[in-house]
Amino acid sequence: MEDEVSNRTEALLIATVTALAKNEIAAALSIDPKVVSKSLGILKKRYENTSLELKMIGRKYKVGVRDKYSDLAFKYSESEISKGELEIIGLLFRKGKTYISHVERLRGKKTEEELDHLGKLGLVEIIPRGRRRLVKLTRTFFQKYGKELKERVKQEEKVPS
Repeated sequence: MEDEVSNRTEALLIATVTALAKNEIAAALSIDPKVVSKSLGILKKRYENTSLELKMIGRKYKVGVRDKYSDLAFKYSESEISKGELEIIGLLFRKGKTYISHVERLRGKKTEEELDHLGKLGLVEIIPRGRRRLVKLTRTFFQKYGKELKERVKQEEKVPS
């Protein structure tokens, strides 16, 4: 029974784009949250000597590739982020936070759809400010991609113009 629950938990965590909290996993699988905790322990142990790991992002969980193997995996994976979404991320990375109207002027009609997708991935946050809305990169974004971005920026600074 434990193996079946662990397998279902594993399938859920691999299939989802965003990390899930224990109560979200319990609700999706219709099981007790205590059983989810046991299942997560089994998965953590299962991945000890593999290229995969059970990642904890805040209080949420996701199955992912270990950092040691991420360059290889990323090189051959299809990106879950479109080119337009990458442009939005680049803008936010440079500016910090900005109004959605500013992003729309630069990106056009698909901005809302792209921001919605980035929000579902947990990479951007939209903050209401009166009649306007600010958008900024989240802590999850920096946990996932911050180290990699810092390395790329350092490498680009070394290259003479």
